[in-house]
Amino acid sequence: MDPRCIEACQAIFLPEDYRIAELSVSTAALFPDQAFRGRCLVTLGEHYTELFQLTPAMRTAFLDDVTRTAEAVFRALKPIKMNYELLGNQVPHMHWHIIPRFREDGVYPKPIWANELPRTTLLPAERDALIATLRRHLR
Repeated sequence: MDPRCIEACQAIFLPEDYRIAELSVSTAALFPDQAFRGRCLVTLGEHYTELFQLTPAMRTAFLDDVTRTAEAVFRALKPIKMNYELLGNQVPHMHWHIIPRFREDGVYPKPIWANELPRTTLLPAERDALIATLRRHLR
């Protein structure tokens, strides 16, 4: 594997403190920047860059992991809408961003990149409480 790819992939495997759960083919983790409260990453365990590279079974399992995580976020935080983003331009490794949207999030109903919001980092106790809440809702 290309060393640049290994470095980029490692950038999305967040510290243990942010991990919510190991799922069937991926890892769910709280995104460090919580400008959008509850924003999570679901990162595929194996290295692939495109959906079409996955076998049908792996693609289904990955989408199920994303769906389970999104439902947990929705049940825990009760947003008005969930947004999903799969890009890979900066980090060429399959990972979904799951972003709960609230009227009071600063840019709703525009896309999250419509305005630049200040980074929001939770204190460790707040982060741990949010992760515990999401774990309870993850089924």
